[in-house]
Amino acid sequence: MKISFLLCFLSVMLMGCSSTGTVNADTLKYSSWQFVPKDTGAKHEPIRIEFLDAFRVNGFAGCNRFFGQGEVKEGQLFVSDIGMTRKLCDPATNEHEQAFLNMLQIGVPLQHSQNELVLLGDSKWHFKLVKGHFD
Repeated sequence: MKISFLLCFLSVMLMGCSSTGTVNADTLKYSSWQFVPKDTGAKHEPIRIEFLDAFRVNGFAGCNRFFGQGEVKEGQLFVSDIGMTRKLCDPATNEHEQAFLNMLQIGVPLQHSQNELVLLGDSKWHFKLVKGHFD
């Protein structure tokens, strides 16, 4: 009896560690994420996004720093009141940055696991956890 209980408990724990769960503000608060580009030869700096107190969101969008107020509703991330610096970069970087910020404003479905955050916009935007930033 004890062995079967232990096996059931361990299987539930292992499933919880490997699956994506419900994403909410508390899940993401005090975390920092860096975009993992498909093209490893990308010339622009990586996009970063951080989730802070009161679910404030800030980061680097490829050319400019940005900030806004985040909210997770029904598994989607919304960032309102986005403000940013106003540097002008090359057209490809500007286009990539604008696509990212537009996606945040209109809302984007999320998938989250312990070390990966995926924004499911027109294409999948994979982010890896940046360790040590809030530890």
